[in-house]
Amino acid sequence: MDFKCLKCGNEKYQVRTTFCAEKTPGLKLELGTYYLKICLNCGYTEMYSAKVLDKDEELKPEY
Repeated sequence: MDFKCLKCGNEKYQVRTTFCAEKTPGLKLELGTYYLKICLNCGYTEMYSAKVLDKDEELKPEY
């Protein structure tokens, strides 16, 4: 993942994985996986769904 902090412009970051409860149709609760990208300079945090990112990586074959 390319990254440049929107707040301070720093390019150094840390990625953490977290789980959050998600409500699905039918009143079920599931745990969704998310990636947190944290700027090491100012702490600005972006949250990305693992479902979306992992699906995109599967679609791009590497030769």
